[in-house]
Amino acid sequence: MPKKDQLWKKLFAARIPRNFTTADLDALMSKCDCEKFYGGRGSAIAYVHKKTGRVLMFDGPHPGNELYIYQVKKVREFLQSLDEE
Repeated sequence: MPKKDQLWKKLFAARIPRNFTTADLDALMSKCDCEKFYGGRGSAIAYVHKKTGRVLMFDGPHPGNELYIYQVKKVREFLQSLDEE
């Protein structure tokens, strides 16, 4: 499993990564004190930050498992906002 630093660098690279997968996201979010949860819409991906209760949710990519550009941007914004708190 990749380290948090490696995943963070990949996510926040100058060029938005087109190969950031749902597995990468799961690993990074767990290392950032977020827990994946289910119960939303059918293909929803959702995480809750344990300390703040803030939620990140969006429809999962399909048919592949690479996040779309707008999803990567959303993850970036979410993690940066956690870092500010």
